[in-house]
Amino acid sequence: MLGIILLGFFITDIIAVLFLHYKVHLFLSKQTFNSTADAGVVFYVSDTKRMLYHAIRLYRTRKIKHIICVGGSRVNKEFSGSQEMRSYLIKHGINADNVLHDTLSYDTRTNWYEALKIIDRHHFNKIVIISSPLHVYRISRIVDRDNVYYSSYTHEEQTILDYLIIYKNIHYYWTTLILAKILSKKNYLRILYWYRNR
Repeated sequence: MLGIILLGFFITDIIAVLFLHYKVHLFLSKQTFNSTADAGVVFYVSDTKRMLYHAIRLYRTRKIKHIICVGGSRVNKEFSGSQEMRSYLIKHGINADNVLHDTLSYDTRTNWYEALKIIDRHHFNKIVIISSPLHVYRISRIVDRDNVYYSSYTHEEQTILDYLIIYKNIHYYWTTLILAKILSKKNYLRILYWYRNR
């Protein structure tokens, strides 16, 4: 009996994962952007190098004029992912004057909050969000601003490992949503800050 219940949970979980995966790709398929944006905002995540390649391509094809790097602040480790991204972009030929970054953000919400400060300071209007497919979808649920477009690098699922990473990331996404709902904002941020800086 227990085995049947566990199998039921597993099948339900797989169906839910496939449904969200479908929604993400459906959302991305509707994103069209044919003009030039003032800036592309790159979010620091585990697959950062692939995102940076995508940002460089958009910059070199004149789809974006500036690149804003946000995220990855690890106070206890004296590390800033956004600074690492900026250095990487400059090393690969992007004009340093056109690469901006923050040093405070450590999760998706603070990433966008700090990006907005830079956007407003420089009076940027059109913005392109650049991240992984699932992360772009998550960010779209946070952004409340006109003239924001979404561009995700192509992630072709070719191996079992690719699908396992997607499976893990979707569950991480669900966990953050649940914690954000059941905890106060203060406690949620406290736990997240501890987790990211441990």
